[in-house]
Amino acid sequence: PLTPDPCSMSTPAEILLSVWLFAFGGAVGSFLNVVVYRLPLGMSLILPSSHCPACRHPIRWYDNVPIFGWMMLKGRCRDCGANISFRYPLVEAVTAVVFLVMGRAEWFSFGANLPVRPIPVAGGTDFFQLTPGEALGIVAYHALLLSTLLAAALIEYDGKRLPARLFRPAILVGLAAPLLWPHLHPVPALARLSGAMAGLADGAAGLAAGLVLGLAACLIIGPHDRRGLPFGLAMVGLFLGWQAAVALGLLVALVHAVVEALRPWWPSLTRTSPGFWLFVATWAWILEWETLVRRIT
Repeated sequence: PLTPDPCSMSTPAEILLSVWLFAFGGAVGSFLNVVVYRLPLGMSLILPSSHCPACRHPIRWYDNVPIFGWMMLKGRCRDCGANISFRYPLVEAVTAVVFLVMGRAEWFSFGANLPVRPIPVAGGTDFFQLTPGEALGIVAYHALLLSTLLAAALIEYDGKRLPARLFRPAILVGLAAPLLWPHLHPVPALARLSGAMAGLADGAAGLAAGLVLGLAACLIIGPHDRRGLPFGLAMVGLFLGWQAAVALGLLVALVHAVVEALRPWWPSLTRTSPGFWLFVATWAWILEWETLVRRIT
């Protein structure tokens, strides 16, 4: 089946669900802003509550609405008038768009953007068809991966060292969930396995491939830009399989090489990192996964 246009609207129910996806994604983006600021400093993600960095006054709940709170305040603290960085609503908006596009591409179409996973059965091979609930589970699974990669890219952008605990939730979910739901990996590492063993093999192969490729890229790229690649590619392999880790790892290395060549003429590129390109490439891979597999095979 053809993947529907994520920007097209059809029924009132789909419009309502699209609004919910956007709002939920914006809330996740607001949390990512907290993670990106506090996690590298070793601070709690819960306490103290959100507050103005200048006057330390707690932010009121109605000023903390993702995207629109910043717009209503015109980018300034209600209490002291200090500037609030435009990056906060930008991260919220990007995350909201990610959730909206992923939901419409995967949930509304029952995973039409994904390859159909083959499963061994008596006398041959069958193909797994997603239910609406399973498609929603895949959206959540991929949204966790993309949110983690986005947070890592922003921390790198700020010039801070990536804390290992940023990746712990994704590692736990990426290892455990496919043991119960192997369909979370549309492209298996070994076609003859099924059930929990298939999920275990998929995750182990992807994690190992991503980690090895990320460490190899470190030797090429150098110490300044290498911190997120082993973790990032390991997450890509764990969630999307070893095939995606290899393809995206090579692509990111190529893009990074081009960016390095262009930096003397485009100085603003000095703030980009492989982690940013990995986030963008991974998002594009998921959206076009079925098409890529069909053209390659």
